[in-house]
Amino acid sequence: MNKTIKKLDAYILLFLLDLFCILSFSFFNMDKNSIIDFIMLSVLFLILFISYFKRTVWSIISSAISIFGLGSYTLYNNLLYGIEVIINTYMWMVAIPITAVLLAKIGEYINILEDTNINLQQECENLVTIDKTTGLGNIKSFYMDLDKEISKSKRYEKPLSLMMIKLEFYDEIKALIGEIKMKELLKEIGKIITSFTRKEDISCKLGQDTLAILMPETDKNGAEVVKTRIKETLKEINLNKNKENNHINLDIKIGILQYDKTVENAFEFKKIAEKELEYDV
Repeated sequence: MNKTIKKLDAYILLFLLDLFCILSFSFFNMDKNSIIDFIMLSVLFLILFISYFKRTVWSIISSAISIFGLGSYTLYNNLLYGIEVIINTYMWMVAIPITAVLLAKIGEYINILEDTNINLQQECENLVTIDKTTGLGNIKSFYMDLDKEISKSKRYEKPLSLMMIKLEFYDEIKALIGEIKMKELLKEIGKIITSFTRKEDISCKLGQDTLAILMPETDKNGAEVVKTRIKETLKEINLNKNKENNHINLDIKIGILQYDKTVENAFEFKKIAEKELEYDV
């Protein structure tokens, strides 16, 4: 990436130097062929637009067309009218392709840097294991931790419970209170869940309306106690905080599943635990 940046810097400097030379040359030779110079300068900037967006091949093609046009016009005037070929003509024939290729290269290296930046952002997103809204673990960290806890449960024959928490009518609530307040609500739910769990418990946000708690060394009965506390507290949240006499409470479903050795992997464990939500009424 550093090499790409250095090359980009070099091409930008060369491009600016090239433009300076063209404009300076045109300015000091303005009286000799000003109309043609103005036309060629306009053609140059048109070619630069093409070069930047279409890259090197199109810059060469468009430059060749402009040189052919200028050369044909100059040769026609020289043969038919005996008009002398001035130095400006040679300058444009050299300057146009050089300037076009330089800007095309700048565009190419900018495109490389943009692609690199996108790839780095994707890699960073893949490395992130924390949900931004709630501060809980995300689905990636959930599966990583679930695999570890399943292995521990098998090895040491300790109980492991998985609690699934589903916020009912998510879309309706979001439409009612708005996106900003919805994020605040999810953050509040995350804090409540954390307050009722131990340090060794792992809380995660799996989707927009689904959370989970991994509870190592906890059987289903122990998890039921936590479930009751969480559910009672979450039901007290009033979505209509500005209206004292008009309460809109959350509808939460919580399912619990204790791990047993018949479950083959983390995906199956989660899938079965999700079915437990149906029995919470």
